Amino acid sequence: MSTENQTLPGVSCPGCPHRAAYIACKEALGRGRGRVICGNAGCANVGPMHPAATACPGGEEALLDRYKVAVPTGGTSEEPACEAVIHFIPDADLAAENAAEVLHSLPAEGHVTVLAVLASSKEFLTVDALEALAARALELGCDDAAIVDPFDSQTSSDVLHGALARPGVHAVVFASPCAQLQRGEFQAEPVEIDQYACTSCHRCQQITGCPAIAFTPPIFRIDRDACAGCDLCVEYCRTNVIYSPRSRMTPEQRSRARYAAANQQ
Repeated sequence: MSTENQTLPGVSCPGCPHRAAYIACKEALGRGRGRVICGNAGCANVGPMHPAATACPGGEEALLDRYKVAVPTGGTSEEPACEAVIHFIPDADLAAENAAEVLHSLPAEGHVTVLAVLASSKEFLTVDALEALAARALELGCDDAAIVDPFDSQTSSDVLHGALARPGVHAVVFASPCAQLQRGEFQAEPVEIDQYACTSCHRCQQITGCPAIAFTPPIFRIDRDACAGCDLCVEYCRTNVIYSPRSRMTPEQRSRARYAAANQQ
């Protein structure tokens, strides 16, 4: 299987933490009128990209127009445009000098607005750098700021549900190294699909949109060269037929392994 789609514009790489962050936000926000996910989940590797494209098989080009929701406009801080908004922004954009100008409308976007900060660049992988991003969000008017690992789905869910339950503007910094920083000899072992037990329900691919997952009728297979070992597909396999070498590790241990690999580059 080819791994060319890893470098195509608008396609998130296998193991991309932006994908995990989007899925956590989508599940916490739920569906309904007035609930919006917007902003930019892109990076230097793929370019600007709507957050929904991170979990779309085929990326930005395959994303349907109805999912390409723009940043809400027309509201005020007294009468926001939407009920609840999750606004994605890359780490470098939050740290930029013009961040205040770019994000000045956050209180007018939703009665509840969550600023989802995607911290995956190497310069933002230290504790001090992450705390500086959180402090920057507070400087720009956010009521509070939390730092979470997007691959720790339970903690991410708890933090997001807590933020969405309170009116105001809240920042959540999703911190995990870019998948491209964990390649080569430090790359995690790939997951495996039990080819005899797979029911071809498509759930793993439909939810994650990971390009390392391929449907070769009648079953799904993992591109072992492309798989980054993030284990996101393992979590969403309803039939428990995707196996990970890290199954006995805690979320904290998996996070430390990703940071250790990234810091070796």
